[in-house]
Amino acid sequence: MDVSDIQNQLCVFLISVTGNEALTGDTDLIEAGVTDSLTMMDLMVFIESEFRLRLDFPDLTPDIFRTPHTIARLIAARLSSLPRALAS
Repeated sequence: MDVSDIQNQLCVFLISVTGNEALTGDTDLIEAGVTDSLTMMDLMVFIESEFRLRLDFPDLTPDIFRTPHTIARLIAARLSSLPRALAS
């Protein structure tokens, strides 16, 4: 799965949760007011269930969770580092 696919899935999810139809991969989630605590929890659960990936506390920084694209890059990097049997 590449960054673009992951980014698209994140955008679809965030649009469904927030109703913000203007959200794109480059939307600054902090400036757009998307990253309230409930949405962040929903997003973390989505990432864990959709990508079977648990993010660590150090991953939860404003720089990484700035845009769907920056989140997608982190997810893609983590997925690529998993053994093939776990990543599928």
